[in-house]
Amino acid sequence: MLLILFINMFLNPFRPCEGSQFRPCEGPPTFQEEYRGNYTPNFSKTAYGIQVIAPDTPYVAAAGPLQLYFIDTRFDSETASNIKMQIEKATVPKMEEYVSIDEIAATAEIKNGITGETTFVFDPVYARILFAKGMNRHNPELNLPEPEPAGDWLVTYDEDTLTKTMD
Repeated sequence: MLLILFINMFLNPFRPCEGSQFRPCEGPPTFQEEYRGNYTPNFSKTAYGIQVIAPDTPYVAAAGPLQLYFIDTRFDSETASNIKMQIEKATVPKMEEYVSIDEIAATAEIKNGITGETTFVFDPVYARILFAKGMNRHNPELNLPEPEPAGDWLVTYDEDTLTKTMD
């Protein structure tokens, strides 16, 4: 659970163009505004507690029990869908699964805790973003850049209000 909270603080690298020499950005990031502000997401009760459910769009990802991460709409929908999948696999726990991180190869995958079978392999680029701090701690020679806090890209919902909407 602490890993999920840690990851949520460092998700902002999924921003197109920032620091990119290949694709210049014009203007500030854009979001699907209909899912910000007064939007109340759907939630479900899981073995881990309340879990936000991301809307059916590639530009909004569940990023923890009470958080939605907004992906810049300047990404094409295929890229945004891939980012959404990487974020959700890293931050939304599933029963009997855990994240296995290889600090030497700087890769990560999700494994079934009972069978040991790999159920998902993170794209190496995203693994190095999502798990940079832990990888650096265990292998300082990697010296991966560590992302800044997500800021406006991450919206946290109030658990008390959401619990009332579920009843």
